[in-house]
Order: sequence, then structure tokens, then C-alpha cells
Amino acid sequence: MFSYLKVGSPKVDLVLHANKIETGGHLSGSFHLYGGWFTQKIKRLECDLVQVSGGKAQVIQPVTTVLMSDVIESGDQKEFPFRYLVPESLKPTDENCTYRLQTKIVFEDDIQTLDHDDLIVIT
Repeated sequence: MFSYLKVGSPKVDLVLHANKIETGGHLSGSFHLYGGWFTQKIKRLECDLVQVSGGKAQVIQPVTTVLMSDVIESGDQKEFPFRYLVPESLKPTDENCTYRLQTKIVFEDDIQTLDHDDLIVIT
């Protein structure tokens, strides 16, 4: 029951070296996974580039999908490297258009935990 409420579920945090990036630039950092109250089997980790424009969020591009058959124990911490080439076709961030990286862990029972990190895209 707790897993459906997401109480005590493992957490994911994408830690970026910088959140301001030029189009065509490399973005880097790492995914940090933190164990919850219970042992959980992780099926995959996904990260998508999302554009928010006019109040609507739209996935622009899948950034990475890491398929895994991994178990995270209570209190465990795991880290996975992250690197992404930002598309040159993106328009710069402004008051009408923002970007974020949306990260998701999918567990064996298809429960999901989300994280998002705002990006500032410049030219």
C-alpha cells in the first residue's frame, strides 16, 4: 500500500553540473538513486527533454533510457553518469518557453517516481 502512495519509495535526483546551456552544448551530471523504506526492484530509468510553452508540457526528445534489473535496498545510494548533447534546433528559454529534464524510475510493479530539473537554454 505504501508504494502506491509513494511514501517511503526510492527517489531519483538528476544532479547537473550546470543548468544553463548553449544549444549544441554538452550537459553532464549524474543520476542519484536513493533507497526507500523497502527493497524495490527497478525496471528502468528514463529521462526526457520537456518543453513547456503556453502552459502545456510536451516531450521534445527522449534523452536516455537505462534498462535494468537492479534492486535498491533500504538506505542504498547509487549513482549513474549522465551526458547529453543539447539539440542546436532549440529556441532559447524565455518567458513563453521553458525546458526541463524529466527523470523517472519505473519499478517492477510499474509504480513511478519522478524528478525534474529546469534548464536555461541560450544561444
